Amino acid sequence: MNQGLVVISPILLVRLLTVEEFGRYREFLLYTGLLTTICAFGINNSLLYFIPARPQNVRQMVRQAVTMTLGTSALVVGITLLADYLSGGAILGAVALPVALYVLLFVNLDFWEYYWLAQKRPVPVFAYTTSRLIARILVVVTAATIWRDVMPIIWSLIALEATRITVSFIAWQRTGGDLADRAVQESCWREQFLYCLPVGLALILVTLNKSLGNLFVTKTLGVVALAHYAIGTHIQPVIGVLRNSVSDAVLPELAALKNTKGEGALALWRRSTVVSMILLTAAGVVLFEFAHTFVVTLFSPSYEPAVLIFQIYLLVLVREVFDFGVALRAVGKTAPIVTSSLFAIVLNLLLLITVLPLWGLPAAALAFVISRWTEGMVLSRSTMRAYNIGVKDLARWGDLGRVALAALVASVVFYGSFWIDHFGLIGVVLGGMVFMSLFIVLLLAFRVPEAVAMLGRLRKTESLPAKP
Repeated sequence: MNQGLVVISPILLVRLLTVEEFGRYREFLLYTGLLTTICAFGINNSLLYFIPARPQNVRQMVRQAVTMTLGTSALVVGITLLADYLSGGAILGAVALPVALYVLLFVNLDFWEYYWLAQKRPVPVFAYTTSRLIARILVVVTAATIWRDVMPIIWSLIALEATRITVSFIAWQRTGGDLADRAVQESCWREQFLYCLPVGLALILVTLNKSLGNLFVTKTLGVVALAHYAIGTHIQPVIGVLRNSVSDAVLPELAALKNTKGEGALALWRRSTVVSMILLTAAGVVLFEFAHTFVVTLFSPSYEPAVLIFQIYLLVLVREVFDFGVALRAVGKTAPIVTSSLFAIVLNLLLLITVLPLWGLPAAALAFVISRWTEGMVLSRSTMRAYNIGVKDLARWGDLGRVALAALVASVVFYGSFWIDHFGLIGVVLGGMVFMSLFIVLLLAFRVPEAVAMLGRLRKTESLPAKP
């Protein structure tokens, strides 16, 4: 849900801003997105591990995370501003000051989602992320409607984050008296930092790998090309939302079972890959079929060059089914995450240097897809070594195959161009609904355990008597 601004607001902004102005806005998001990842350093994410592992010491874990985030953000922003000054503005240019302010406000005191998830409280997470999403969209769209210029949008976002961090500080202070571990002050700064170090480095490398194409495009082809590339890779936040919604829920459970070895430790992770496969495959098929309609209708014909980029980028969906990082982090094996991410970014960089001048924008998307797939293969070997298993035991290949087969068979409803020819834009909705219905029926017919379990849970819920 935190990616909501990236997912939803461009649909409105492309109608309020010119392609060039939208490109400038995406350039601001590019710089802030990369810097916030570096500043955050995966520190708040560590709460998913440390709160379940140290349930008697919750407040201290949060305090350490907040302090470390403040330190890393101040250091990173300071170094970036110095480098931009020494380079004559070649790094951030005219947006240096707003970028610095926004990043500092955005990353600090932003631990709530991980804090609640670690305590298995999804309802506050949903409320927090939804309200934040709505506020950001309203601020951006309102500013764009009034001024039709990028800079008022940016300063409006800064004002919103300043409000959020103030409210967050007050709310955290008020929770102090209610926490059971208020008197417990057992610290583990070194342990938490050592846990965050490889995870944070890996997150930085993964984000840099994702942003590398955008950086190359904006620095070599300009902001108009960046606008087209940004729309083509618009699916990136959706992938993150679908995959992380499963991974973030699984990691605390795995952390609680960290002493379990082999088959037992991987059982839950294997189930999560099947769930991810169902979500990502269903989304991928529908998005690929209606890629042209999505791009042209949602973002106007001016962004038609983004259609091919959009379809190429969808190939990364299959790679995202396997979140090897969660399985490795659960047993404290985080070093391979860094090495594989470093390998991926080097490969991506080489591909961009050699292929981008020849093929243009589609090459940037293809380079990222290849690097992500290669990274996945490297991480799979590390996971097998960490759990002392072979390829056969790495995943439930039979269930994954049945999900893929169900999606393949269900996709026959998209043969030709029937839905668009006969129903126009509404055909996207109708075709998607028919595909999803057939896909679910096939999952149940093929006896995919996760689909069957979900159906059984729904039936059980429906059969429960209503409360008076």
